[in-house]
Amino acid sequence: MVVDSGDEEEAVVKTMEKIDVQRVRYPYFFISSNFVRNSWIFPFVGHTGIGMSDGVIRDFAGPYLVTEDNMAFGNPTKYIQMEINKVEGGQQAWDRAVKDASDVYEGRMVT
Repeated sequence: MVVDSGDEEEAVVKTMEKIDVQRVRYPYFFISSNFVRNSWIFPFVGHTGIGMSDGVIRDFAGPYLVTEDNMAFGNPTKYIQMEINKVEGGQQAWDRAVKDASDVYEGRMVT
């Protein structure tokens, strides 16, 4: 969570959504899970997903494939939450952007 000083701090805290680890919900997060052996040697290497406003993770699982609620390499091990109050258009814009990015990714060969 990002903490600002003054009046902005209260606004930031109010807009930040909570993680629900049991249900695997990460609203407004960029998420990463480790590749078992590679991440031991190169800890900055991982597999990426993005949390929708409701916390459902969109996982960029492979070429032409975006899944929901099923990360290809296990549950998130690293994550960073975005400040939705700084996104022009708020929740609707965030969800639309994640969906649009998913649609683009599903049409590409990625290795």
